[in-house]
Amino acid sequence: MTEKLAENSSTCTIKRAGRRLPSTAKLLGGSQPCLRCRSACIVLAVGLLLGGLGLDALHAKPKTDKFEGTVVVVGPKAITVKSRDNIYMVRTFHYSAELEQKMLRKKPATGKKVTVHYVRGSDLALKVND
Repeated sequence: MTEKLAENSSTCTIKRAGRRLPSTAKLLGGSQPCLRCRSACIVLAVGLLLGGLGLDALHAKPKTDKFEGTVVVVGPKAITVKSRDNIYMVRTFHYSAELEQKMLRKKPATGKKVTVHYVRGSDLALKVND
């Protein structure tokens, strides 16, 4: 059985004669993009991902927040701080790798007022100010 292909240059589509169209073709109105258009879209997508646009989004700096309070417990891996504003709010923050080395050398005393800079939406402390 021979298959006839008709290419329309204005819409850049191929209509297959005598066959049912795949589900993706039905979504496109009964036609499929030509090979030239499909390959151009793939090249464009790969170029954006491997080029500057895709990699910049992956290396974006995370948003940070501050938590001000009084030190309850200081350990080698985490710090627990009670809020200055709400006496019932107590949070425990785990140290980042850089902060862990710094906290081994100099730990704040229990009861001291501190400000913890942490990654928004997590409990990872980036910096602890006295």
